[in-house]
Amino acid sequence: MDKLIFFPKETIEKRIQEIALQIQKDYIGKKFLLLGVLNGAYMFVADLSRVLWEHGCRNFEVDFVGISSYGVGIKSSKKPKLTKDISIDIANRHVLIVEDIIETGFTLQYVYDLLKRRNPLSLKTIVLLSKPEKKQIKRIPEYVGFEVSGNTWVEGYGLDTGGLGRGSPDIFKRNNMD
Repeated sequence: MDKLIFFPKETIEKRIQEIALQIQKDYIGKKFLLLGVLNGAYMFVADLSRVLWEHGCRNFEVDFVGISSYGVGIKSSKKPKLTKDISIDIANRHVLIVEDIIETGFTLQYVYDLLKRRNPLSLKTIVLLSKPEKKQIKRIPEYVGFEVSGNTWVEGYGLDTGGLGRGSPDIFKRNNMD
């Protein structure tokens, strides 16, 4: 298996700084919830929350929702399943869903629809990586870190291949999936 660094740690950190400044402006004076989608977004949520805090944006809580749509494979089932529900009542609250990657979009749409029924005051989405040409739903994230080609398989920085590879601070492009 060949792996090449696609987005080095420094590039990811710089982009998170930029996004955090926009989020800070958009949520000024509003208490909100950063809701990470497990397992892939855990690193993104941690880094984003630290950067927001460093910029003086401290009016947020953090929680996680677990969704499974890949299992151990590399192809989406297109049928996401809830594996861990959130622990906070989001009725009349601002919620920012934090996702690692949007490929087909079924996972993000599933989470969005699930939470919308719980009557949040506002519901926005942020994804670290987007593959726009693979997307099969209309939901467009309000914040996007990077766009990547639809045929590019990536891992690292929370993204995995069959459950492995999440711990790298860099995002790698996998050339050979054998």
